[in-house]
Amino acid sequence: MTADRFHHSHGDAGAHRGKRHRADTGGHRDEPPPPAVRWAVVVPQKDLRLAKSRLELGSHDRQRIAGALFRDTVTAARHTPGVSAVVVVVDRVQDLEPVAGLGVGHVLGTGAGLNEALRTGELAARAGLPGCGVAALPADLPLIGPAVLGRALAEAGAHDRAFLPDADDQGTTLLTARPGIALGPVYGTGSRDAHRRSGAVELTEPGLAALRHDLDRLAHLALIPPLARHTHLSGVLARLESVPDGILTGTASGGRRTAPAGGM
Repeated sequence: MTADRFHHSHGDAGAHRGKRHRADTGGHRDEPPPPAVRWAVVVPQKDLRLAKSRLELGSHDRQRIAGALFRDTVTAARHTPGVSAVVVVVDRVQDLEPVAGLGVGHVLGTGAGLNEALRTGELAARAGLPGCGVAALPADLPLIGPAVLGRALAEAGAHDRAFLPDADDQGTTLLTARPGIALGPVYGTGSRDAHRRSGAVELTEPGLAALRHDLDRLAHLALIPPLARHTHLSGVLARLESVPDGILTGTASGGRRTAPAGGM
């Protein structure tokens, strides 16, 4: 594995020691609340040449959308209360261009898949920020904002491991682990059930709905009001040459999904 050393101003690099998962007991009323967590957010981004392959667009436009989502997601994480560091994991150095100038750490992945990329990012995050909690976050969340991510992390901090299902109730967007607890990612088909079986606690607060929406298909854009779209995604969408009717105006069908009631 090729990896750049992750530097962060809040701590010296230290060795990561693997931890076994501890069962979440749920706590008792006479127990004090867990201490506040300093979070390191890990955002994996696959090779941009291959990203968003299910979008019904040409390769160049798919790459531009993926890059815009990547930058908007990382920007939101950088401004989230409680987040002390952001580490991105990329397959190629060239794929760091969308997040240039944002002040994030980075490591190069092995190309062995999402879960391996997250484990690589977790190692870097814990080495660069000892004693941190780790939050895994997809790079394609068009409705993410610092407020909703901050609420999710505050709720997740009460549990050893926690996760937020996606809008289809099949997959997973956010996955978290408190300090000293291994992240244990099992993303992939049916990851909602897989993370639940692994012992992670599902976050169910309705106010986190905006964080459940990733962008896999072009029709999903119809569920995002134009005024809610982030700066870089909006700029890319405005320059697309061939888009199905209703997508940019938010009037096309989005399939099973419904628009979230909460804001960012």
